[in-house]
Amino acid sequence: MDGHAGPSTKRAGASTPTLSHKTSMVSATDTFASATDGEGYYTDAHADLSAYHTDDARSRTSSAAHTIHARDDGLVLSRTSSTNTAQLERSIPQDPAISNHHPPDVTARNDTQSTSPTTTTTAAGSPLPTQRESDKALDLTPAVGTLHRAMRHLAVLGLVAFASIWGTLAREGLVALNTYDGQSVAPLVWAQAVGCLVMGLAVGANRQPIEGRYPPAYVMITTGFCGSVTTFSSWILAVFRAFGNQMHYDRHGLHNVMDALTQTGVTLGMAIAATAAGIALSSIVNVERVFSLARRGAPSGKAVSAGRTLGMDAAAAVLGLVFWIGPAVLCALYAPFRHVTFSLVLAPPGAVLRWYLSRFNTHALAKRTALPLGTLAANVLATAVIAAAFTASRVGSTPASFAGGRTGCQALQGLEDGFCGCLSTISTFAVELRTLSPRRAVRYAVVSWVAGVLICVLLIGAPWWAIGMDGRCVGLTY
Repeated sequence: MDGHAGPSTKRAGASTPTLSHKTSMVSATDTFASATDGEGYYTDAHADLSAYHTDDARSRTSSAAHTIHARDDGLVLSRTSSTNTAQLERSIPQDPAISNHHPPDVTARNDTQSTSPTTTTTAAGSPLPTQRESDKALDLTPAVGTLHRAMRHLAVLGLVAFASIWGTLAREGLVALNTYDGQSVAPLVWAQAVGCLVMGLAVGANRQPIEGRYPPAYVMITTGFCGSVTTFSSWILAVFRAFGNQMHYDRHGLHNVMDALTQTGVTLGMAIAATAAGIALSSIVNVERVFSLARRGAPSGKAVSAGRTLGMDAAAAVLGLVFWIGPAVLCALYAPFRHVTFSLVLAPPGAVLRWYLSRFNTHALAKRTALPLGTLAANVLATAVIAAAFTASRVGSTPASFAGGRTGCQALQGLEDGFCGCLSTISTFAVELRTLSPRRAVRYAVVSWVAGVLICVLLIGAPWWAIGMDGRCVGLTY
């Protein structure tokens, strides 16, 4: 750090009074814990108080590959590919249409000459997540105007929508592949495992090269694809149906409980194991090698021109829109595909809503409760919607005609598989469980599971036990 870096850092602190002349210290180490599902980061409450803030004199970290944005409600860390410098820049003020952060950011790039790096770690020895991915994907380099910010926002939405369609198709395909007589485990387990494996590959060693090239691509893979392949709501629905033996198997109550607990344990175990395997494999299956071949000698820190960024963002936005309109047209014109196309049409709204809800992961209440409220809200809301749709399509003591006919039943099935399947996620859930301390991970898992089951008891169990659940759309949907 040169002689001017110290005073510059103090001036940055002074210009951000909400930080009380303090800045953030972060680790240069990049592991799975530095990202969740591309949706924003959950921060352990105690770690946030003990390690995120430090004196001005110690605010110089060992990483030059990070940019720290000081904001009025916390700290947002975004990674850049610049070389080691010690300078201050004014970053783009957040657009109120895409962020609640109104004050302009103060960017401080850190020199590698610091002698006091600080690392916030979990019980597993990995750094805690410290940034909001949804905001990070909207950052632009170089600084540009409102049009570019709006296009970047649309690009993220377009890529999330595009990937959610393919994630839904992958989930439905894996479920169909593993549905057969005498199956040992619920077929949804394999979709959960595949989504978490890809998630681990993305948040491990592959994260930095992907973000370095085009940040929305990282959100597309994690939030859009992995979050849509995996689903929390369908898992909880299956667990509840096992508890009540809704499939009418010849077994007693204890066997019902064991079936539900088996589905719970297998799903959680496969999800966590697949995430860990993906992280371990990310150093072998690494996209940086592909980028290095395509780079052709260009330096990794070469900035993308404003015009090229705008073109890429526009293309991404159009891509998502086209792939969303396509299934809608197919759904309207070709009835035999409606059992699938309804799911594809409703998948992007679910994934996009989850991306927006992720911002609550860094809310002050999330830190006080030590729970990632954004992910929790998405999973609980999706469980409520899927329970309501399930009841609407099946309530009744005997099969009867549904008001909407076969099309109405297929639409409700699409709401369950598409909207709810993409609104909820196991991949983020698994990464967050690995990130938290054991005590808080257990509490988070129990709260999520119990809340989901109780919602099913209220919205499915009550009408099921009072009226029956063998009517309406039974036999009309796959």
